[in-house]
Amino acid sequence: MQILVTGGAGYIGTPLCLRLLELGHGVTCWDPGLFGFHFPSPLPGLDLRARRVQDMSAQDFEQIAPQWVLHLSGLSNDPMANFAPQMNWEENTRASEHVGALAKKFDVPLVFASSASVYGYQPDAILTEDCDVSPIGHYSESKAAAERWLSDHVPRVFCLRQATVMGWSPRMRFDLLTNGMTLSAFSQGRIQVLYGGREARPQVHVLDLVEAYVRVLSTPRLATGVYNVSSSNDNVMGLAQVIQSQLKQQYGRCIELAVTDEARKHRSYNLSSQRLTDATGWRATRSVADTVDELCIRLSEPDFDPHDPRMLNIAWMKLLFDAQSILDRAGRIDTTDRGQ
Repeated sequence: MQILVTGGAGYIGTPLCLRLLELGHGVTCWDPGLFGFHFPSPLPGLDLRARRVQDMSAQDFEQIAPQWVLHLSGLSNDPMANFAPQMNWEENTRASEHVGALAKKFDVPLVFASSASVYGYQPDAILTEDCDVSPIGHYSESKAAAERWLSDHVPRVFCLRQATVMGWSPRMRFDLLTNGMTLSAFSQGRIQVLYGGREARPQVHVLDLVEAYVRVLSTPRLATGVYNVSSSNDNVMGLAQVIQSQLKQQYGRCIELAVTDEARKHRSYNLSSQRLTDATGWRATRSVADTVDELCIRLSEPDFDPHDPRMLNIAWMKLLFDAQSILDRAGRIDTTDRGQ
């Protein structure tokens, strides 16, 4: 099949594109490359379009002729949304409306990378897709709004409400919960646990999430609608304790848990992914402990730099913002040899 992946150069999009190519699909990755491109080169079968989703025209879409659209493009996480709320709305909601309208025009099914954060604060139940959403903050509000628009306007849409994602990706992120706490434990011997660690945060490994997309693509007559995607229901303290235990068992290191106990009513929820399992046969295969071991192996590699700012979304965005304002004053940096 020919598949269009928006946001295909991201933390989830990069391994997703690689997996689709491995399965023999033709893949168009549409991504402006805000965090760079992390594909091996050359990569036969990949059509890379380094552009914003909003710049995709009907002619572009018709020329690509996708049989599926996997829409992962957008800003990811609360700090980025709070730093640039208008950009967050444009990239997460308006861009979804744009690509959704193109999918509708050409009658192409669309899978939307939504977020379980739309459930907000509902820690006392296992949430199914029929439970009410109650988004808190710019990020989850933009995802919920995109879901509503797509569900109302695109006949063949599948919204995947993704748990907090963890694990290694070529476009790595250490601003995600398990990833960030593992980095802190490995490099500093300490994990900061905020708000008493009581908040419930389901997790899913990035490669298990990739397989969820693959199952959606390959399941005939799959019902449209919303699907939760989660491998385990965890709270923050439980995650910290798993990381602490793994570092002790595998490396003999004692990790301090620095716990503070401020109160807040923020995102907290547990998920059921039974609908996705029943419909597609998908099941997660990677645990939090597996993820911690995987990340520690990567962090042990001598040439790996975990402090690359591109691995922290908000840090990189702030650097780009500062650089943009400076270049607006100073002009473009030209590295052309003066003799040419």
